[in-house]
This record gives sequence, C-alpha cells and structure tokens, in this order.
Amino acid sequence: MTGFARRWSRPSLLAALGALALVVPTAAEAVRPGPELASAPRAAATKLTRADVPHVVKQGKDHVIVDADGRQLVLRGINANALVEYPSYYHETVPLKKADFQEMAALGFTFLRLPISWSRLEPQPGQYSSAYVSRIRTVVRRAESAGLDVLVDMHQDRYNRNLRPGDEADGAPDWATITNDQPCQVSQLTSPCSAAAYDAFWQNQTVEGKPLQTWYRDALLQVSRVFRSDRRLLGYELMNEPTPGSMGSPTWERKQLWPFERRMITALRHDGEPHMIWFGPSVLRDALDADPGNPKRFSGDGDLVYAPHIYTGTFNGGGADQLRASYAAAQKEARSYGAALVDAEWGGGSDATAESLRAENLQLQDRYRIGSAFWMWKQAPGFYNWQTVEADGSLRTDSMRAQMLSQPHVEAVPGQLVRTSYADGVLTVRVRGRGGVVSLWSGTVVRSGATTLVDRPLVAATVDGRHTTGTRTAHAFVAGTTSLLGYRVDVRVPAGHHTVVLQAP
Repeated sequence: MTGFARRWSRPSLLAALGALALVVPTAAEAVRPGPELASAPRAAATKLTRADVPHVVKQGKDHVIVDADGRQLVLRGINANALVEYPSYYHETVPLKKADFQEMAALGFTFLRLPISWSRLEPQPGQYSSAYVSRIRTVVRRAESAGLDVLVDMHQDRYNRNLRPGDEADGAPDWATITNDQPCQVSQLTSPCSAAAYDAFWQNQTVEGKPLQTWYRDALLQVSRVFRSDRRLLGYELMNEPTPGSMGSPTWERKQLWPFERRMITALRHDGEPHMIWFGPSVLRDALDADPGNPKRFSGDGDLVYAPHIYTGTFNGGGADQLRASYAAAQKEARSYGAALVDAEWGGGSDATAESLRAENLQLQDRYRIGSAFWMWKQAPGFYNWQTVEADGSLRTDSMRAQMLSQPHVEAVPGQLVRTSYADGVLTVRVRGRGGVVSLWSGTVVRSGATTLVDRPLVAATVDGRHTTGTRTAHAFVAGTTSLLGYRVDVRVPAGHHTVVLQAP
C-alpha cells in the first residue's frame, strides 16, 4: 500500500499524500541490456496454460480463485517489502532470509505478496538489472520451497522514491520521472512535482524515444517472462495503489487508469502470460472505503483479481460499522469489474482499537470468503511500526497480530465454499459440490517467545459429525526464544453438501 496509508495515525490522508522532492540518484546496480519490445511481440509458446496454474472462475454472482485441481482458494497472505527501493535516507526494509519463509509457513500464511521496484529493475532506459532479477527469483524460489505461493506486485508510492523528502516513497526510475520543474514542498493530496509526474505518466508522454507506459509495459514483460513456467505463481499486480495526477474521479479512471490497465493486460496476454492479473482501484479508496471510479467492467479478460486495500480505521477513524460497509462495497465493486476479490493490503498500529478492528477484519474475510495479505512482515526499528514480527523474527510484545493472523482458517475446498467461521476454539467449514480434499490450518501454537492464542492445534476433524482421519503436515519454526507449531490438515469429503469441523483433540 502507499506510504500515506501505512501511517494514517498521522494527521490526514491529504497531508500524508503530500510532499515530493527530486534529488540526485544513488549509484545504480550493475545492469545488462534488455531486449527492445517496440510492439510487445508474442513470446515463444509456453508449456503452461491457464488451467495449469491458479486461476479465476465464475461462481454464482462472484468470481473466485481456484488452484490447478479446481479447488477454491482462500488466500492467507503477508506482504514483505524487502526488495523495494526507498530513498537512501529511508532504511526501513529488512532482508529476507530462508528462515523468514519457514516462519511465515509456521504462522499459517499461504502466499507472499512481493512488491518490486521499477527503479531497481530498469535503472537506465532499456537496461535491466540481472542482479535484481536474480534477487526476485531467489525470493520466489525460497517462498515456494516453504509452501507459499507468490504474487509479484509492481509497487509505487508517490511515483518516485525521491518525491517525498524525509519519508517513504518508491516506484519509477529517475529517468522516467517528469516533474516539469514543479516544486516539491509538502501540500495537500500530492505536491506539485508529484502531481506533474503522475500526469506525465497517465498522459503517456514520451521519454527517451518511447511513451512512458510502453517503457513500463516492457519492464513488466521482463519480469513476467522469468516466471512464465512457474506453476505456483499467483500472477502480477499491475500497479500498487494507482494515484491520479490532476484529473479527478471518475473521469480519471475512464480516461487514464482503465485504458492503461487494458493495455497492460493485452500486452501480457499477447506475450503468452498464463497467470492471473491483479489490479487495484484509486489510492483514494484506502480512505474513502469505496472505489471513487464508479466500477464497471473495463476488460474482457476472465482471469482478473480486484485487489483493493481495506484500511478502515487506519486512516479515516472509521469503526466496525464502517469496516463492514467497506467489505460490502468491495464485494459489489469486484462483481462490477467481473473479477475475484482479495484484500491485498490491510494493517495498522498496535493500540486497542487497531487490535479490535484486526479481529473484525478476519471475521469479515471469513464472512465474504475472501483472501487477504497483511502489511507487513518485517520493518526496521524506528519507522511506522506495522510489522508482524520483529527484525530478528521474534513475536511482538505489544501486539497479538501474528497470533491473530495465524488462527485456524480454511485454505482450500473442492467445489464451493458456502461458509466458514472460527469461534470458541472451533473452525467450521461448509462446502458443496464435487468431492475432494479440504485443506485447513490448525492454528499456530506459540510454544515459547510470547503469549499464545491457541493452546493446542486444532487437528481433530469431523465431516458431518463423523470423525475422520485426515492428513497432517507439521510446520514448525524455532529460532532464538521463538518456537511455533502449526499443522495443515487435509480432509477428504465426498460430493454433495458437507460440514467439516476442526477442533482440538
């Protein structure tokens, strides 16, 4: 999500979107020339098709994500911003190590939303950093080895990392940033230089001989081709929290945002990309709790995921009622777009209100049977303090967020997920349709290092009241004073309507 949204405890959305400044860029990584893609030619035939990877299907009024076996997925995700390029003075990121993915798995996460930076990918026009691509590939490989799927997110906040001095910003390389010498002082909504940079991008101005969006498309294709044969990849998010320049909603969506997204979708499909394509609404939805673009279907692609960021209470002071209204609105918006729905970012502070709303968020995600990705995994000390675990992997002492996020939940079901809920130590899942394997998370027991919310993992399963022997896969993490244990429990159900219950033995 954008930097402004992560610190909604500060005065206001308008102030948080403000101030930008252009500074001298830091030394670039070693780069190698990349192929020129003047007209986005089709890539060589790939072995994978849409059916071989997680994809979107229509289910009643909604679209849902299913795996290659046709099981409906309820994604439980986490964001890790370790590969984002922030300004040289803003060192909030913590490098990802193998142990991080093991700990994520032990906390019941099933996917990683991985933000990447255009500025690092293409530090000079047409030159792509082999070192950065290798880092992306390593993170994806390690995550998948630990059992997590990955969503690659083209991340940006305030368009360019140098356009909010003293604060968090990231995105486009300096050579792709046009500010027209506008000042970068703090002002409401966006500073003049930031608004100018966004306008230049949305107007698709020419830089170094090509339109800006063509440069962006080519960078996106560079990444997508690296993972074209990856069966676990969840796809690509076109742009984190798109931000308008001087044009207001809903005109901006219709004249600039949606045409851009259509161009990116068309280019990816023309190039042979089989994975899902994710997109988000205006950044303003983070505070408005509704998409200001008056959603309607703008693309005929059938494999899209609508990925708003539901930050109710984090930026706008809204309570539980407003949070419930935001989820209801998001469901309607996804239906209007003809896309599956996943809350790609949510999070906040550690005060009592934030902890309460966190529990409400999880209940609403169960109610609407949707996945989500919490912001964020780790953060260096001294920043805005939204991390799930500390930099050394230990659980926080001032928040129960890790324990709450790792509570028992459903991961995948054959057929249709009718209802799911977790209360009083019991996970209840109702399914209907074809038979197959239901995958459930037992909840994570914190054996040492912090207070646990789950005294014993839920591994005793019943189907329609009858005990069944499921398959248990343990996920443990031990490092320093922290010890975690959870189980993935697979239960087979026949075709028809069934109720699966998971509880402690």
